[in-house]
Amino acid sequence: MTLSLVESVRELLVRGDQQAGLGAFTAVDNAAALAAAAALDRMPADRRGPLYGTVLAVKDNIDVAGFSTTAGTAALCGRVPAADAPVVRSLREAGAVVLGKTNMHELAYGVTSDNGYFGRVAHPLDTVRTPGGSSGGTAVAVAAGLATAGLGTETGCSVRVPAALCGLIGFRPTHGRYSLNGVVPVSTTRDTIGVITSSVEQAAALDAVIAGHAETTAASGMRLGAPRSLFCQGVPSDLLDQFDQRLAELARAGFTLVAADPPQECVGLAAACGMSIALYETPRSIDAYLAEHRWPLRFPDIVADIASPDVASLLRPLVDGGVPPDAYRKAMEYERVRLAELMDGYMTRHRLDALVMPTAPITAPVALGGDRILVDGQDVSAFPVFTRNADISSVLGWPAVSVPAFRDSAGLPFGIDLQARPGHDGPLLALARRCEDAWRGAWRSAVEGDPGDA
Repeated sequence: MTLSLVESVRELLVRGDQQAGLGAFTAVDNAAALAAAAALDRMPADRRGPLYGTVLAVKDNIDVAGFSTTAGTAALCGRVPAADAPVVRSLREAGAVVLGKTNMHELAYGVTSDNGYFGRVAHPLDTVRTPGGSSGGTAVAVAAGLATAGLGTETGCSVRVPAALCGLIGFRPTHGRYSLNGVVPVSTTRDTIGVITSSVEQAAALDAVIAGHAETTAASGMRLGAPRSLFCQGVPSDLLDQFDQRLAELARAGFTLVAADPPQECVGLAAACGMSIALYETPRSIDAYLAEHRWPLRFPDIVADIASPDVASLLRPLVDGGVPPDAYRKAMEYERVRLAELMDGYMTRHRLDALVMPTAPITAPVALGGDRILVDGQDVSAFPVFTRNADISSVLGWPAVSVPAFRDSAGLPFGIDLQARPGHDGPLLALARRCEDAWRGAWRSAVEGDPGDA
């Protein structure tokens, strides 16, 4: 028997109470979610909207009317917006119900979702491990079955890496495809809202509503770049073997795989300009957001109350100057422009439609606190590990989608990232569907049987 939306929401709320220890949510409004579900249930079926049945977890840096938009930090906890962010409004109008706001790395400045104010988000399969970040709460909510889909934000890797580590679809659209109004910013040049779902079909459905049109592009005859030396470094041999098996499955499905790397210079250019752009824009963007929302605080007030030491060490120095204007101009007008030229030339030279690479080089590692993780027995910074393969695409505002591909011997998911040039969101989602189909057998065998069999 099909459950009503009210019954489905009630089940999710019970499950959320049972798994509160995961730290996925900062706030849930049971009464509002049930009331919204009841209102939709009362409507005629043809008026409920294309997203009827979707119960959303929304990252806590995106405005949802009735909830504080905290961005995971103490200073913003008191402000409750009167209106939804446009992205949230469009999803609600299409029949989605918002369950609550999700935990995140403080001010979205980290990749582990270890929040010094709200607490750490734990991986649903092994709570000593990190689910990634900064949209870790959204990924955990969807992976643990506490919501059916979610919204995150991504400046560097913050949608794709949590999705990959939790076995989900993580879609980052072309920069500018989704409105950023009502979002606590990091970088106007790099930020985007993204979606985290359990299937490509679901991600495409959310994208169609947010973007205002459905994509119908097919993915036949694509040439896929499979860069090796730049993006497979640090992948353990057993995971690399499985990654190669997934590429072979794409070749058997009719795709042309091109083993060619972008120029080595691209990695250095992305590293040189990416953080400079973000650190220069953050104070100015946050001040503009606060002024627009008539909140009587400014950037120095926000950072004074940061509870996460790793975030404080990055942002508090910006109060006294931070990135010089000349360095920012160099990053924007030379390094980023040069990076775009090199990547466009690489894609054109090899006639590539998209790139395929590991989303992250490892599965979910043990969390050591803050930005620190355990990799091969070593205490290392999570940031360079998780951002490396996503960095170029995020700096350039390319669309990208992480697709779950297999599990390691411990049953932890490994995602493969697909990236395309700006504006190619439709073909990229079509490619993701084909990948999902090609890899479904291995993924299901790992989920249903021995993870080591995948």
